[in-house]
This record gives sequence, C-alpha cells and structure tokens, in this order.
Amino acid sequence: MDIQKMIAEYSEWLRKEITINTFGEYVEITTPYLDRFNDYLQIYVRQNTDGTITLTDDGYIIESLISSGMTFKKGSNRKKMLDRIATNFSVTIDGEEIITNATPHSFPQKKHMMVQAMLAIDDLFVVSPENVKDLFLEDIETYFNANNVYFSRDFSLLGKTGNFYTYDFHLQRTKEKPERFCRGINKLNQSKRDLALFNWIDTQEKRGNSGELIVIYNDDNLVSDDVLNGFYNYGIKAVPFNKREDPSFLQLFAA
Repeated sequence: MDIQKMIAEYSEWLRKEITINTFGEYVEITTPYLDRFNDYLQIYVRQNTDGTITLTDDGYIIESLISSGMTFKKGSNRKKMLDRIATNFSVTIDGEEIITNATPHSFPQKKHMMVQAMLAIDDLFVVSPENVKDLFLEDIETYFNANNVYFSRDFSLLGKTGNFYTYDFHLQRTKEKPERFCRGINKLNQSKRDLALFNWIDTQEKRGNSGELIVIYNDDNLVSDDVLNGFYNYGIKAVPFNKREDPSFLQLFAA
C-alpha cells in the first residue's frame, strides 16, 4: 500500500467536501462526516478577543440524544462514558454543548479531535432507552474480562500529521500475535469507517506500519457490505460482536 498517497488523497477529499458559512461572530464549518441521522456534522467556530479560538457543536449532538430518550444522570454509566469521551478527545461538556478551545496553530488538530468526539458521543445512542444492556464498549470490556483477554483502555497514539488518536482497547504484542489496537463502534456507517481508516493509516505512517487494527461493531445495527469492504480492502479486521461465542472471534484477541 502507498500509505502516503492514501493520506494525501483523503486530505484532498476532506478539503473539497468542507463548506464554510459565516453567521455573525461564528463561522459554521460543515464537514463530510455523518451522524446517525445521515446529517452532516457542523462545528461553530469563534475567534476570541485574546486570539484563541472556540469550537462548539452548539449542543446538537447531546440534545439529539436526549430528545431520543437518553439521559445522562450523574453517576450513571452513560454519564461516565460521556465524561470519558470528553477526556479522551480533550473537549469539555458545558450543559449540552461539546466545546474545545484552540490557538491558530493547534486549530487543525483540535478540529479533528472535535469531530472524533462528536461521532463518539453520537455513537452512545441505543435504539431502545429501556434496554437494560450496558453500553457497547462496556459489553466488549466485560467479554474480554470474562475470557481472560488482557488489555489497556483508551490508548492514545500520535499520527504522522501530528494528530492524536485514541483506541478503545490495546493488546500488547506476544510471541504469537502482533500488537493489536481495537475500536468498538456501536453504529457503524461510512463516516465512522472513513475516520477510523484515516486515523489508522496516519498512525501506521508514524509507527512504521507495525501492529494491526481490529474493529468490533455492533451488528444489532444494520451495517452495509460496502462499509465493511472498505475495512477489508485496507487489511483491517472488522468483526461482528454477535459472533463472540465463535472460537475464531476470541482467537483474534488471545495472547
């Protein structure tokens, strides 16, 4: 694979697909990434008097989750997961807004982290609010613990472009297996696939093409073959969580 060419092509596609509009003191950036409603994610940017830059989603993501029946009560699993995502991607939650601050120099990285945070929080959605199951990442963690899979949570890596990427689970290299990084995606769509691909390619360029990525997706939610083929074409394993009782599933994560 010509990784450098792929990064350049992805960056050029991203540049062409972004649109910008001005509304008073805010600039609205419309990205090509889609939320669970297949609407484009939008970020609102304001330059402050001290020269810093504030980025916000204007409350869109969390408001849409709440309007769909989700709650984020203090001490609940969802609130803990929300806080963990905010920490991982260096954003803050102010009421229902996702916010981060940047300097002109750090703006590209902060914008990229903002998009990742918005997609990760949007991925907390579950179809039925009455569902008593844990959040998807907690289900994966429970499975790993029950099957003696030793891992680290929220493992961050620096990519070639200078961006940091957080992987949900990290499994160390063993005599038989390479170093493995795992992403759990509750509702896998093209936007989340494309972002995961770019993050991984950028990571590989920085690390000299070592390790492998395994995406665990929730196949209770419909996933198209085109989305999965995108992973397979880049040599990334994408496995449905409902196949976890199959011995071949566990073998991917065993030492």
